[in-house]
Amino acid sequence: MRYLPPPTDENAQVFAAGDVFETCVSMVKKPDLRAQLRAIRPDVETEAADYDAKAAGMQLYRKQPHNHVGAVSCGEMVKIYTLRMVPKSSKGRPTYDRIMSAPLHGRCPLCGIGTVNTLDHYLPKTHFPVYSVTPNNLVPACNWCQGEKSEYYPTTEGGQLLHPYFDDMDNEAWLAAEVVPDIPAGFRYFSSPPDHWMPSAKARVAAHLKKLNLPVLFTSNAGSRLSEIRARLEMLHQKGGVSAVRAHLHEELYSIEVEHKNSWTAAMYRAAIESDWFCDGGFLET
Repeated sequence: MRYLPPPTDENAQVFAAGDVFETCVSMVKKPDLRAQLRAIRPDVETEAADYDAKAAGMQLYRKQPHNHVGAVSCGEMVKIYTLRMVPKSSKGRPTYDRIMSAPLHGRCPLCGIGTVNTLDHYLPKTHFPVYSVTPNNLVPACNWCQGEKSEYYPTTEGGQLLHPYFDDMDNEAWLAAEVVPDIPAGFRYFSSPPDHWMPSAKARVAAHLKKLNLPVLFTSNAGSRLSEIRARLEMLHQKGGVSAVRAHLHEELYSIEVEHKNSWTAAMYRAAIESDWFCDGGFLET
């Protein structure tokens, strides 16, 4: 939902997957296992380069699951992340922290609402262990998005969730909402990309919303926002009617869209503006 530049180190250099892998592997105490892991560094580097190429071409769905990397099992590869990158005392932790701190204001790039408190593997490490510590496969996320995504990975072009490092789709509005005329008023969210988009791109934004269960999250937040602005809208309606309410919503929407066209707030305000029922007092609780 929100674009992020690929992860960089403290010198603003893009992380090299092989270097990050070596940093984590250097903590392995067993000499034989450490040697096995170092022997597959070329595989990790080759796969990381192919990952970037396929992600840039929206082709990550072509990557095939695997249960080992060379002579190294999936379990041992996963431990490189869980034991040598996640713990605060691990050598890989600075990389983890750099990626975690990348989003502005700590906001989850997958939903634009939650606070980042974990790293999600875009291609899950249990199915794609070669990417266990590949920085461009590690996405800062909130608990909601990671929990809803779980072990999901795409098997079709249209099933690819949006990737914050490779997909910048905020040039045009594609997230939409409509007012639900009820007491109190509500909002229903859905994808509505421009007609000229390719079918695969249309399918991807729809898949992103559905898999992460974002319409439920957005609807809940819209209800809370409406409660916060209801008194202001009521005062405007009493003074100037529908036109005053709509003008205020337009003013608010301008600032919101400058920051992000496809936020839940932007879609909410666009829907409210388009609804005569809402602008003529439908926002009231009774």
